[in-house]
Amino acid sequence: MEWEEFCFKISNMLRHCENKIQLNCEADKITYIIENVKYTYTIDEFEGLKKFAEQYEFDNYAIYNGHEYETMVNVVDSYSRRAFSALFEDRLLNLSIRDETSHIDYSFGEISNELIWHTIKHHDVYNRSIRISPMFFEKRLATQEQKDIISIIRLLIRLPFVVFVKSDSVMLKEELKKSMESFLFNIAYNFDYVLKPVTEIEDIFPKRIHKTQNRAKDPEELVAPQLLYNEELLEQYYMALTSDDPFVEFIAYYHIMEYFFERVYNEDICTKVKQQIQHPGFSVKRDKDIVKVVDMIKRMTKQSNENFQGSEIEALALTINKFVDISELIANLTDFDPSIVDYYKTTEVSFSNGDAVDLKDKTNQKLCKKIANRIYKTRNALVHSKSNDYIAKERGIYKPFKNNKELSKEIPLMRYISEAIIIKSAT
Repeated sequence: MEWEEFCFKISNMLRHCENKIQLNCEADKITYIIENVKYTYTIDEFEGLKKFAEQYEFDNYAIYNGHEYETMVNVVDSYSRRAFSALFEDRLLNLSIRDETSHIDYSFGEISNELIWHTIKHHDVYNRSIRISPMFFEKRLATQEQKDIISIIRLLIRLPFVVFVKSDSVMLKEELKKSMESFLFNIAYNFDYVLKPVTEIEDIFPKRIHKTQNRAKDPEELVAPQLLYNEELLEQYYMALTSDDPFVEFIAYYHIMEYFFERVYNEDICTKVKQQIQHPGFSVKRDKDIVKVVDMIKRMTKQSNENFQGSEIEALALTINKFVDISELIANLTDFDPSIVDYYKTTEVSFSNGDAVDLKDKTNQKLCKKIANRIYKTRNALVHSKSNDYIAKERGIYKPFKNNKELSKEIPLMRYISEAIIIKSAT
């Protein structure tokens, strides 16, 4: 990152604070005014920071240089974030724990200038908002002694926090990272604060656009309900809508689909048996014809679990075929996000090997099966976590903090299929 790019990104990051910071970027310096006091950040200061920062390897909002591993961590839920913020400032900011056996130090701290530099370098400046409230930022700005530009940026990313792991001797990055993960587990075990290493820019600067599905513009548009819905399905639907966790959302929507597996599968068996015995070439007087029907039933019921006799993925495909109008599904998805139908067409679910599916290919007789494959493989990756390298590679395993953003992309598909099932099964 060179000076011109740095100035451009600083200007964009501070655009939300124009009423408090008047900033001007020049060829060799940045000047800015805070409370009628003028400050300057020079290109020489930038080059000095760049020299130190480039000695570190940047890896998913962490930096490493052989001895030190520094990573941003984010408190998962907003309630704990507020509580942890107070605990951090009061007791943890200057906490340092020494492992005399391994000669490793663990501590919390302020984000280093070097990590801030790398964060700015890799930061997408568009459609982002600062994480802290303007009132909180103004209060911090007024009370903070350091007014250099890096310290001001540090205020914008006041949350999340930073964990330092330092070794007296050279260690591999993965070794220090594993030590950091163990330290975070000890924090969770003792304080009930789940600290998630930052892996996405949204953890630092969330997007300003939050999509919701408001189908009605005004309460006056509502009419009296004309249908009665299945209460069990509604409970799962409400659980999905009120959850912030894509794992819970996905499983709740899957339970709605799963509700009809046995019914639609048995209907399919009955249809196929009727087709066999009504065929003009079938005769009850020929044992081989009867055996053929029996073999077909055995084949369709050979896969089972404790709740359902039959092939679950076939039942899912049949359920989608029975309840979902693909044209309506595409319309709902497009209204929600114009790009998401193409996303499903071109992108597999990486952690589950879930199939890419072209929803617009409505002439494809196997379209419902392909949708079912994407959903079912992803469901398996969520609910199975076996320590078997072959299974993990073949079927995939969901890692909550690593894959949650990708899983979120599957939720619109799950939601609109579930809504179609709820409505089409109503009386």
